Order: sequence, then structure tokens, then C-alpha cells
Amino acid sequence: MTDEPRFITPAEAASTLRISTDTVLRLISSGALPAIRVSPRVIRIPAPAFAAFQAGWTPKRRAVTRRQRAIEVTLGSNERVSDPQHV
Repeated sequence: MTDEPRFITPAEAASTLRISTDTVLRLISSGALPAIRVSPRVIRIPAPAFAAFQAGWTPKRRAVTRRQRAIEVTLGSNERVSDPQHV
């Protein structure tokens, strides 16, 4: 088993790149450095993505796929919709 970490923190990335943590967070928010938001306050950078970033690779922005929700409303056996426009 290797001792290499699977994820690194923005502070560790900043230290390795010799830039500020704020700059690393800007790189993450711009999409130049891939990262995972673990919780509202915790961000982790996958080690392979960080190695690729150091080598000069920049990811392409992925398109967000949006699907329409079904407009049909599921009701119980004795329930009815009086005005379908307000559902």
C-alpha cells in the first residue's frame, strides 16, 4: 500500500505551488483545478488531479445536463386536483 494521500487540502496545494490559499480557491472556483466539496466548509483536491494540474493539464468545463421534471402529479385514490394550473 502506498503512503501517498488520495486527497490534499487547498492549504497543502498552496504550499506546494508556493501561492496563497486564496489563489488556490480561485483556481478551484474557476474550474482550472478540480476539487470536491465534502461539506459547505471543507474542500479536497484529488491527488491525481493536482498532479495533472502541476504538469500543465487544465480540465475542460463539463456541461450541466438538465432534465425536465414530470409535470404530472401523483395523487391518492380519493384525491382530486380542483385547478391543475395551481399544482
